Amino acid sequence: MKIIDRYMLKEYLVPLGYILGSFCMLYIVLDLFDRFPAFVEAQVPFMDVLQFYFFYLFTVNGFVPFIVVILPIALLLSALYTLTLFARHNELTAMCASGVSVRRLMTPLMMVGLCASLFGAVVQETLGPIATRWVSEYNRRVLKGVAESEDVVPHYVYHAGNSNRQWLVDLFNMREPERMKGVKVLQEREDGTLMTEVLARRAEWLDGSWWFYGMQSRPYNEAGEPAGPISEPSETPVEMPELTETPEDLLNEIRKTDYLSSWDMIRFLKARPNLSGPARARREVDIYARIAMPWSCMVLILLSLPATAGGVRRPALRSVGFGLAALFGFYFMVNFGMILGKREIIWPWLAGWLPNIVFLAIGASLTSRLK
Repeated sequence: MKIIDRYMLKEYLVPLGYILGSFCMLYIVLDLFDRFPAFVEAQVPFMDVLQFYFFYLFTVNGFVPFIVVILPIALLLSALYTLTLFARHNELTAMCASGVSVRRLMTPLMMVGLCASLFGAVVQETLGPIATRWVSEYNRRVLKGVAESEDVVPHYVYHAGNSNRQWLVDLFNMREPERMKGVKVLQEREDGTLMTEVLARRAEWLDGSWWFYGMQSRPYNEAGEPAGPISEPSETPVEMPELTETPEDLLNEIRKTDYLSSWDMIRFLKARPNLSGPARARREVDIYARIAMPWSCMVLILLSLPATAGGVRRPALRSVGFGLAALFGFYFMVNFGMILGKREIIWPWLAGWLPNIVFLAIGASLTSRLK
């Protein structure tokens, strides 16, 4: 790494840390004003409060975690601050006079943007859904005192469209989806008529397969009528390898979208090939928008150099105004694209990636004009 790169990273990462920390603290304080009485009433230990707000920063708010939303803002503002200082102190002019191109100066900032994008993408798909569920459960159990029985869903019905199967579960515990009581599985033919019916007192997911206890089965003819009596309950557990639905599949059906990763949402759509157009469009737009959001870190950084180019002749207030306008414009495009996509006016992939495409074109065009 060259000396100039180390110098720019040092000058850039310090304000980035301050800005990112300030946004996080503000987000926590605003929530604490509302939740503080509940913490006091529940006598929550201080360390538990810290743990709660650590996860709170990674909870999904809307369609992405707060930290993923705030990262592009912090990156752009800190880049504007750093480059404005360089310009006011004539450091950009000195660097260019020494033979370093203006576009070359963006390399360390773009590398930070790349790292931030990768960090946001990983956090969003791994820690985001876990943190969202944890905060929701803690808020419900500890702060609101809701009983454990709220996790039990009676008479749960799950339809696996790709395999033409229906699951009917008497008691489905969301905390233990791998163990169910009172299970009935209906296998249908392609024309929708019933082919077989399987019942079990309970079912367990063990070593990648479902095991049915006290299993009974009954076949049906092509007219959908019973072709014989129901079998006697099995005395030993019966492995059911033909049932490809996993506990996560059954659980994701009733989970909120905020509790799901992009891969969970994709699996949800694959299991429902007959899902209606508007419903599928809404899901697909959420998936593409969630995947695209972390990469806005690199896109918005591209705008920082054109905003500050011009040295002391360009007032700092103008650069800040340019940055704020870019931020408002970007997040307007995010919501505008999602509205168009969910109304099936544009393709879902375009709805999700629209703001990145537009602002990448603007940033690349403005940067290419610099010497």
